[in-house]
Amino acid sequence: MVINIKFVDKPTEETLEIQYILNEIHTMTPYGKIYKEKIRAFLPGEEAKLVEELDKIEVYMEYVEQSQISREINNIFYHIKDLKQSVKKANGDGILSEVELFELKQFLFLIRELDKLLENYHIPIWGDMKIQPIGELEKLLDPEGTGIATFYIYDSYSEELTKIRQAKRDAGKSIKQEKKLLKENIESKLNIKLKPDNTILISKIDEELIKKLEANPNINYISETYMNIKYGLKPTDEINLLERHLTILKDKEEREELKIREKLSREIGKHSKTLFANMASIGKMDLILAKAKLAVELNAVKPKIVEEHYIKIIEGRHPIVEKNLKAKGLKFTPITIELGQGVSCITGANMGGKTVSLKLVGLLSTMAQYGLMVPAAEMELGLNEFIKTSIGDLQTIDKGLSTFGGEIKRISEAVEISSKKGLILIDELARGTNPEEGYAISKALVEYLKNQKSITLITTHYDNIGNTEGVSHLQVVGLSNVDFCQLETEIAGNTQDKMDIINKYMDYRLKIMDNGKAETPRDAINIAKIMGLKEEILKLAEQNISKGR
Repeated sequence: MVINIKFVDKPTEETLEIQYILNEIHTMTPYGKIYKEKIRAFLPGEEAKLVEELDKIEVYMEYVEQSQISREINNIFYHIKDLKQSVKKANGDGILSEVELFELKQFLFLIRELDKLLENYHIPIWGDMKIQPIGELEKLLDPEGTGIATFYIYDSYSEELTKIRQAKRDAGKSIKQEKKLLKENIESKLNIKLKPDNTILISKIDEELIKKLEANPNINYISETYMNIKYGLKPTDEINLLERHLTILKDKEEREELKIREKLSREIGKHSKTLFANMASIGKMDLILAKAKLAVELNAVKPKIVEEHYIKIIEGRHPIVEKNLKAKGLKFTPITIELGQGVSCITGANMGGKTVSLKLVGLLSTMAQYGLMVPAAEMELGLNEFIKTSIGDLQTIDKGLSTFGGEIKRISEAVEISSKKGLILIDELARGTNPEEGYAISKALVEYLKNQKSITLITTHYDNIGNTEGVSHLQVVGLSNVDFCQLETEIAGNTQDKMDIINKYMDYRLKIMDNGKAETPRDAINIAKIMGLKEEILKLAEQNISKGR
């Protein structure tokens, strides 16, 4: 049976909030947006390609941090439009409009400007990002060498066009002169003053003037109101003849301009391959720069990509959790973890950050395989064929909690592909059923997965799961190093939310448990005490722990 393996499925994408990170990649050009939409993971066998991508980002981070260079590149990218359809049109039988020719001229000038900028600042360019100015097209669309990005169908494109436009100008002057003479003649003869638009408004009580106007062959009735009548200048036969001639000239001009636009379109079509190559280069450069900007914002580093299938994160930070904590004036405690094929297990009290550690491993691994820098001091990664999660977000109640059946379905899907080099993340295994059966299922699953090629990371409240031979056991430090008397005193004298104060002291770091022996954390009872649970109940809880119940 052939199983179609997807790198991340929809539930995993949502759980790890991958889209949030992708949304933080802010490309500026339409071509960069296209490449961003096509982002996919680099899979095993593509290590060299991923390393090359990460190297490019690392190089460009230096230039992103230089505000002057960043500003100049952004200014160029801001003005770039999507002209793929115009180029396709020119490459076929289509004739470009003046607007399209203007946009292409502007694009050619922006290519030239970008090429100069890259050269001036000695910014490295890789083969698939090469910018190629097209001088021949620049001259074609700017025949007079103005260097200005506006476009006009210049007289120099055609001798016939030059003659037509000169005839148009002459006809226009003649019409203007004839109208001026006619106007002066009427004004002098009738002793009136026409408006600039060659009209006059006469009161209906001025009957004598009205008779004169209506008797004049060069005056036209236009309209009237209950008080006034509006008259206008009536063109002479000579003016009508000149205007008909001008109309014919305009038609000739349009037809000649169409011929010129067709010729220009065919020439542009000949350079379509280079134009498309420039669009692709700009898109790739835009995406790399956007990734570099995100890396700078996250204070991220380049992950080391290795052939061996393992994950090592030193002082990793979950970017989304870190941002939320920062908004509350709190700091994220960096997490260090090393995982190999087989099973690793995280135990510890609730609120101790087990789920955060799980999501951090998943998100940083995904980011690295999507060709992004990662928020950590260091990271080493052997590429995964897939990443699959079974994580119920207990803090997002409106999404609902996973049922046991739903959890087993997700885990079964992971088990089916666990013989591949993937990453499986399971949060609070078998939390949806009774403890006895839950423990049995958890133990059996761990014993099965520990011999598979996938890296499996499990969080569980069953401490004995970590004792399984061949399983790496980690435990959250939590509040084990905190003086609870001091913490209670601080909370008592502070109006701040109790949970925020507890979170401030929560240590999310992981410690390796020797020989698989877990320490029994008392964080839950201590937190319950601070949060005001009855002393009587707390004493009973302590007694139950002492009795091993």
